[in-house]
Amino acid sequence: MSNTKTVKPVGIRFKNWIRSIWTEIRHRVTWPRPRELTKSGVTIIAFVAFWAIYIGAWDYLFAAALKWLIS
Repeated sequence: MSNTKTVKPVGIRFKNWIRSIWTEIRHRVTWPRPRELTKSGVTIIAFVAFWAIYIGAWDYLFAAALKWLIS
């Protein structure tokens, strides 16, 4: 008796893999409500804007200090 497994063709395995992903996305993933999504989006935008302004201010200060030192 042989212990060899039969391997399915790549196309069939790929199709089954895609099907399992689609099933998981449709039935097991908890998607956020529109209000939660909006709240998260606003939080992320505010966070990015804060850090952009903070880093921009330090960049401006260092550039001005370097310009003053050079001249």
